[in-house]
Amino acid sequence: MNEPGQPIEPALAARPHAFELAGSTQTLHEGLAEYFAANPQLKRDANLLSAEARQFFRSHDAVHVLYGCGTSMVDEAVVKLASLFGTTGGLQVLRGYAHVETLDIYTRLPLAGTLRALLMAPWLIVRTAWHCARQPRRWPWVGHEEFMNVPLAELRARFGIRVAHGHRSAR
Repeated sequence: MNEPGQPIEPALAARPHAFELAGSTQTLHEGLAEYFAANPQLKRDANLLSAEARQFFRSHDAVHVLYGCGTSMVDEAVVKLASLFGTTGGLQVLRGYAHVETLDIYTRLPLAGTLRALLMAPWLIVRTAWHCARQPRRWPWVGHEEFMNVPLAELRARFGIRVAHGHRSAR
């Protein structure tokens, strides 16, 4: 029970989102919905993005959910590596980071946070690259709509995807 004046269930704020959990039974569609609800600052307005940028962000956001990543700088690094090495996009993914819309995002990132993430993340980055290299199948960078109603745990098992924070288990 909480003491008077203390926040109710403070530990709940530290719990990960369901899509971040290795054994999540959410579908990809449900995981994406939770991801966007948790990150309302992400603007994916079709009127503001080019067709190429829309496709890039659809694929990028799916990788966030599949690999159990939030939007921290460390998780963004994992998503970039997973996109390169764990999807069929390969090096072509790098083109997406050159879109005007994507470059605009980078101009707003705090330099200190970026540098701190680079210093803190080497072990996670190496681990992500290793896990991606061991995947039996690459996630389809484009054309993954057929998987929208498949549970994340099943997709992860099918493609050999390990969530970024493997210590997290299903709720």
